[in-house]
Formats: sequence, C-alpha cells, structure tokens
Amino acid sequence: MSKIIDISHHQGDIDWSKASKEVDLAIIRTQYGTSTIDRKYVQNIEGCKKYNVPFGVYIYVTFKNKTEAWAEAKDFYERVQAHKPLFYVVDVEESFGSSVQNIVQGTQAFVDYLKGKGVKVGLYTGHHFYKPYKMDTVKNYDFLWIPRYSGTSAQGKKPDFACDLWQYTDSGTVVGIKGNVDLNVLNGSKTLTWFTNKNEEDNKPTEKDDDKMQFTNETTKAAVRDHIKQTVDKKLIDKLWLDKFDQGTITNGDYEGLKLIIAQRTS
Repeated sequence: MSKIIDISHHQGDIDWSKASKEVDLAIIRTQYGTSTIDRKYVQNIEGCKKYNVPFGVYIYVTFKNKTEAWAEAKDFYERVQAHKPLFYVVDVEESFGSSVQNIVQGTQAFVDYLKGKGVKVGLYTGHHFYKPYKMDTVKNYDFLWIPRYSGTSAQGKKPDFACDLWQYTDSGTVVGIKGNVDLNVLNGSKTLTWFTNKNEEDNKPTEKDDDKMQFTNETTKAAVRDHIKQTVDKKLIDKLWLDKFDQGTITNGDYEGLKLIIAQRTS
C-alpha cells in the first residue's frame, strides 16, 4: 500500500530501506520555531535521497507577529534549501497568546517570503484552528493540508474545509518505522505527481524559438528601439535590453524588464 507520511524525530531512527517500499511521499519536520531543531531531519532527508523517496519539509511555527514570522521563514528556508526539498510547509496550529490578526499577518508574511524564493509552499493548520484564526484569509500558498482524525483508515469523516491533503490519523503504521506515524491522503484535484514534481529551475519553461520578439519592419524597429533607448537613458532598464533588441533575442520570459517598462508607463 502506498502511503504519504509526515515525520519528525519522534519516529526515531527510520529504516528507509524498508519504509521506502511503502512510502510514496515523506514530509519531514526540520524544526520547531527557530530554537528547536529536529534531531533527525538530516538523517531522514538522507534516507529519502538514498532510497528515492520524494520528500518535502515542514516547520512547526512559533511566531507571534509578522517580524518573528519573517525571521522564522528565513531561518527555515536557509536551513534546508540546499537539500532541495520538493516543497516547504508552514505548520500553524497555535497562537502562543497572540491575536488573530497577528497570526494571520504572520502566516501571510511567512508564505510570501517562501513564494518570493520561487518554491512550492503548503499551509498546514488545525481543523479547529482554520476558521477561528481566519486561516481561510491567507493567500498565495500552493496547497492546503488539514488534519481530521478518523481512526486508522481514510474512510471516516473528512475535513469540513476543502483541502489538498488530509491527515487522517496519527496512529498509522509503516514497515521500518517503530511506533505510530501520521498518515495522509490526497483530498483534492492535485495528484501525487503534482506533489512529487520538482520545482524551481526544473519547472521553469524552456525558451522556444517562437518566443523571440523579432521586428522586421524598419519603421517599427526604429520606433521600438527609440522607446527602449529612452527607457535605458532613464535608467529604468539595463542597457542589456537594448543589446538584446539589436540582436533579436528579447524573449517573453524577460519579465523583469517588462515590469520596469510597465512601471514607467503607469507612474
């Protein structure tokens, strides 16, 4: 049986040579806030890599405001990005005495920091926490993961809220793992392949010849070149863009330049 598990040092030393035969996806805790680092996260990542188990990572957050959330997000990303996880999850389950507004703003700041790094981001939050703490107002993440326990099978009552992953038990079993382990199932339209596909560089579209913007009409070329040169002179874009125009190599993927030209037009 294929399984999606989430794990921490509470599972002890996992025998990945055995667990890999049952596990389709592992979500590995790296830390609790910034002060408590999971004692097994590196070992678990190495086990997944050795036995070809796709993996993502998560942090159980402890922030109380946006500033703390930003610091936690930075620490989380920098700690684990070299391991190239498939996705990053922010686990928001407690308020630590902070207000609903602060928790929402902090969660949004956390998500936005990670999205700014170009990675796939998930939000995990308690079934009891989702509405009271307005997690439904947080935007910009890629998938939602919610727990609602129903014994040891995924046949019980699903979460009341639409989500992509459902954590249905904390009493699951996996060969190679001593004791209980959290088990999850897909609960939305996203497939397992969506979760296990690589992101960042591997997901960027490749440049095609028909993406090139080449101008052949001489009048048009003169007008466009003049506009680009004026923009360069105003230091809104780099001279490299002028060179790209002359070489006929400006592409639809040059988003930064496009943003700068748009900024000039609307300011």
